[in-house]
Amino acid sequence: MRYVFIGAGAIGGTLGAHAARAGHDILLCDAAADHVAAINERGLEITGPVEGFTVQVPAVTPDQLPDRIDRAIVAVKSLHTPAAAELLRDRLASDGFVLSVQNGLTAHHLIDAVGEERVLSSFVNTGADYLEPGKVIQGNVGTFRIGELGGVGITDRVRELVSVLPYAQATDNVLGYLWGKEAYGAMLWAGAVSDLEIADTLDTPRYRPLMVALAEEVLSQAPVKVESFDGFEPDDLDGSLDRLAVFNRNSAKKYSGIYRDLVVRKRKTEIDEQLAALKGPIFAKVGEMIHDIEEGRRVNTAANLDELADYAASLKTVA
Repeated sequence: MRYVFIGAGAIGGTLGAHAARAGHDILLCDAAADHVAAINERGLEITGPVEGFTVQVPAVTPDQLPDRIDRAIVAVKSLHTPAAAELLRDRLASDGFVLSVQNGLTAHHLIDAVGEERVLSSFVNTGADYLEPGKVIQGNVGTFRIGELGGVGITDRVRELVSVLPYAQATDNVLGYLWGKEAYGAMLWAGAVSDLEIADTLDTPRYRPLMVALAEEVLSQAPVKVESFDGFEPDDLDGSLDRLAVFNRNSAKKYSGIYRDLVVRKRKTEIDEQLAALKGPIFAKVGEMIHDIEEGRRVNTAANLDELADYAASLKTVA
């Protein structure tokens, strides 16, 4: 069976490279023509403290995709999900299925294109970054869970994907993991408006009440039981900050992908998709700041975090 990765950057590249090295039939697809060319010429290089290797794996641009796809793994930024879904609409085999390994609650775009019964989702907390064409850094190994969205238990296709993708385990509550990631992700979004490393934004006393308040704001919207992972415990948010800080200090990925989008790659972030999914005054304020940075009205500085901390504190005082 061939597994086609739509998106071969940080996460898609890391997962695809490991799966290809393990002997699975992998095809990478990415919109960046220079990245595709480098992979085809030199292979895809995974570097970092976990392990380093280069794997020969075929790569194509979207216009070169085959007409039929049996298994698809979508690993694009959430704002590009509609475009990825369109690539699959007329290509996904009638008995095929697609797995999202993205941040955020993006499955509805894929469901609209191929049908609810053919979409699975996952939670990925492995840290990775795209470095340059043909090269990705894997900063650590984090929790990776794959599951069905419909609450039907652990199926054969979940087991199949777990057998193919590195570090993956099956779950019957993938949405619980995704909502936990949304709470943790809200902290990362707040931290990205500064120039501090992830761990520093989590364990600096000045910012701890802000981070807890953000997580509480998100968790209050969760429609399912929220799961724990990598030190995050929904019932112990203050302790989670300590554990998540340690988790991130032990990773070679010191800054979030959000920060890298803003400062390094200088491109649009996923904030609009997040704002559509998450409500609440503190996260809305974070969104305003992200927009300001994207549009050149602010720069990434700890003063932004100070402003957010004061805003969260003012809301608590009013309440």
